[in-house]
Amino acid sequence: MFLKDSLRIALHSMHAGRLRTVLTMLGIILSAAIVIMTSALGAGLENGYRIAGKTNYATIAVSTLPAQPTAGGSGSRDLRDSDVEALARESDPAVISDIAPIVTGSVMVRHGPNQFRGSIVGSTAAYLRVQSSAVSLAAGSVFTDEQYKNRARVILLAPVLVKALFNGDARAAIGSTVDIGKLRFQVIGILGPAVTNSALMPMTTARAFLFGGVRTVGSIDVLTTSTASISPAIEQINGILGRHHFIRDPSLRDFIALPQNPTNSLVVQFIDLLHWFSVGITGIAFFIGALGLANIMLITVTERTGEIGLRRAVGARRGAILRQFLFESVLIAGLGGIMGVFVGAASTTAASRILPRVAPVYGVPQMSVEIIACAFGLSLLVGLVAGCYPALRASRLQPWDALRY
Repeated sequence: MFLKDSLRIALHSMHAGRLRTVLTMLGIILSAAIVIMTSALGAGLENGYRIAGKTNYATIAVSTLPAQPTAGGSGSRDLRDSDVEALARESDPAVISDIAPIVTGSVMVRHGPNQFRGSIVGSTAAYLRVQSSAVSLAAGSVFTDEQYKNRARVILLAPVLVKALFNGDARAAIGSTVDIGKLRFQVIGILGPAVTNSALMPMTTARAFLFGGVRTVGSIDVLTTSTASISPAIEQINGILGRHHFIRDPSLRDFIALPQNPTNSLVVQFIDLLHWFSVGITGIAFFIGALGLANIMLITVTERTGEIGLRRAVGARRGAILRQFLFESVLIAGLGGIMGVFVGAASTTAASRILPRVAPVYGVPQMSVEIIACAFGLSLLVGLVAGCYPALRASRLQPWDALRY
């Protein structure tokens, strides 16, 4: 009964102040629509970037720096196998997913009368996973853990080497052999076209037969679990290697950890900035809508003072008056929220059809049930908050004072 009477009274009041109600609802409609559209655009932009980059993670390169000389110090220290083991042992797997030590060198590769000077990259089987955004396997296979342990003389060639040594015939290259110095290596795979003049082999093999059996590494590539993990991963790397290198002053580090693709972190920062910008715009829009609704409700209370006094005189309690005006405020905001959801959904649907044609780099806007529910819920919350003071003021009116209005 209360709900039916409150609805009737609220609709009558809204009809009486139609223009004010429409203007108030307009702010809430725009606020709810902004929530949906900005969230959908942000999700589409992030997803579009990830698809374009084919990755949701980043690679961090750790390399040696010459340390500044200090009194009584031992100078800089090269990266070693112990550093790789420390990172694998002490890093958080929720932040760092893979680690690949790397040694490099320039060699002359020969096959029959053909020869080509290229760069040899010695690493583990994790190298292709860590460098998946830049290095891929075009044909054949990567070396196994068993081949890594046994220092197998196997090699993967870049397309440039295949063209120079095998006249571009990848089928002829796989299974064949190439000579480096006086040693023969079996070709087991072809790297993707993004690789220029490099060849990949097990680090154990490169050390044993080409670069000497040292236990130092030229650099360490670290794969993060997500683009958001770049900063935490760098902090972990600095902390772990800092302890193992006995670094007390961060300014005296003899190593440096940097993202190999700084665009990843810039895009993440841009997406975060877009998110907080949309939150700020939404908050301002809802705040303005709440002020407008509260003002309208105060005017409504003033205009209906006589009605309030009459209801109090015939026995209506303060709680009934309070609930009536709260319900009216929430109803106005709720209707505005529903319209805003439709406007936001329609705009997002239109953008999802037009934007991929006009600007495909921004991705396809994506709506979610959670965002729609959030927009409508915020509208109801605005109505509840905006109606509190006017409803409380109406409920505190004394019948004899209100009837004289």
